[in-house]
Amino acid sequence: MSEKSHVCPDKLSKVPSGKPFEYKDVVMESFAEENHTEDGKRFKAEVEDGKFDDVVIEKDTGSHLLYRKL
Repeated sequence: MSEKSHVCPDKLSKVPSGKPFEYKDVVMESFAEENHTEDGKRFKAEVEDGKFDDVVIEKDTGSHLLYRKL
């Protein structure tokens, strides 16, 4: 995946440390909802690759991933 995810830095910075959140909570408002699934995969890969050093995957609910800000 060569493109960067469409996560809004302002929204991500407003997530309190220790609070679980979903991709939909931090995606840019202007990003088309029909593209959220693929972009969410991009965000997951970025988190796993350490591009967001203060975000970890908290839990896979089966239908959604929960992240946690450190």
